[in-house]
Amino acid sequence: MNIVKVVCFSSLCSLSLPAVAGVINFESEDFCHGSHDNHVIDIHHAFQVSGVSVTFGFDTDADGVVDAPAVIEQSGNKDKGNDTGFWGIGGAKDVAAPGYKQQLGNYFIRQQRPYKPFGVFTILYDSALPVTAASGEIWDIDGNKRNTEQFKVSAFNQNRLLDSVLSPLGNNMALDGKPWTFGFSGLTDITKIEIEFTGSKKSGIGLAFDNFSPIQNRQLLSAVSVPEPNSLFILSLGILAFAGRKSLAFVDKK
Repeated sequence: MNIVKVVCFSSLCSLSLPAVAGVINFESEDFCHGSHDNHVIDIHHAFQVSGVSVTFGFDTDADGVVDAPAVIEQSGNKDKGNDTGFWGIGGAKDVAAPGYKQQLGNYFIRQQRPYKPFGVFTILYDSALPVTAASGEIWDIDGNKRNTEQFKVSAFNQNRLLDSVLSPLGNNMALDGKPWTFGFSGLTDITKIEIEFTGSKKSGIGLAFDNFSPIQNRQLLSAVSVPEPNSLFILSLGILAFAGRKSLAFVDKK
């Protein structure tokens, strides 16, 4: 593959990621190589959305360091064993309740060891401007009075707690195969979100997560000067022209 093709491919990949309308939904457009069932997401893999770089992973030993990856799960995929994110209505694996299938989409993420205690699910940001709002979905928070499910979601600036919210207590089947959406707004600068399980269940604990959206301070965004489209086009042509010259220079060395 010559350099021009490499530059074009890399540019298309990088430009396609922010075009997910501000939402990371773990569908194929979030990856240059596409999504697939049971794909392990490297803990350093950064999703790019609306100018924010986001990583997902798990802190399994409560030392404040992400040490385990998240895994892509395909909706409705009939894996053997327990490689699933949740059991929906009637025990259907990774199937959203009627009316919610489009919202879940084809993919979401889960912990690497399904239904085992996962520690703290950690979302980290890197952005030029402060992230002041965020939202996401936890799916299938259900249970019974003896074995409940519940999650605590906390927003931090570094290690300083900004705000936290508890999910509904899953002591019935009201959220079976359905999402609970959490949200923060008007915070100073979110750099980290943590999700931990606080229910009474001791086994069969799963996290099914989807549709995450970080939002930067829009007032600051409007103050940032954006290059004219013609300037961006000229810059792109310059990069490709330079790459073309480099390619010709090495053509005799293949």
